Amino acid sequence: MKKILFLFSILVSSSALADTAYDLYMSGNKAEGIAKWQDEANKGNSSAKYVIGMLYNDSAQLGLCEIQDFCVFKKFSNYRKAKKIFEELYNEESDPRAAYALAEYYDDHPLIITNYKKAAQLYLFAAERGVPEAQYNIANMYERGEGVKKDLVQSVRWYLQCNVSSLCAAGQEGIDDLIVQLTDEEFDYAKSSVDHEIKDVDIRITVGR
Repeated sequence: MKKILFLFSILVSSSALADTAYDLYMSGNKAEGIAKWQDEANKGNSSAKYVIGMLYNDSAQLGLCEIQDFCVFKKFSNYRKAKKIFEELYNEESDPRAAYALAEYYDDHPLIITNYKKAAQLYLFAAERGVPEAQYNIANMYERGEGVKKDLVQSVRWYLQCNVSSLCAAGQEGIDDLIVQLTDEEFDYAKSSVDHEIKDVDIRITVGR
């Protein structure tokens, strides 16, 4: 399945002037940065809480196993804690970033039973609220009929919506094979359904700046 997955990649800087949670973490002071993010999260900062969820999700790969309970058995990422954080953000704040993260748990996650229907529902929620990666993934699911009834009109619609963003801004060429299967009326409908006013929602660690 050609999916854009929930990836966590960072570049570490060596700034001596690090003072925010993001700066501290990126300069190598991971424990201090995390402590600041947790403090901000406890005060109601949803972006900080989301970043903490991301860190739990990828803790083993990020070398955080010696910090608090970020890893299970000091070896494996604490997916359960990450999922709990994302569920709270989604259920209590309707956070589209958390919806996208949760969708990935049900979309071929190695430790969670695959549920394409639930993944599609969450991707669609995030897609409608501006997450480009979700727009791409739900388009893919409509194209293949995974978790939703196969619908090439909706597939083209969401690919086109993603093309409005910086993530997928490749024009129509990449989906020509789908467009030719639509009638002129169906293609016009797909194009008319694209909302050019939707603002992109960032799902990277940069939201914690």
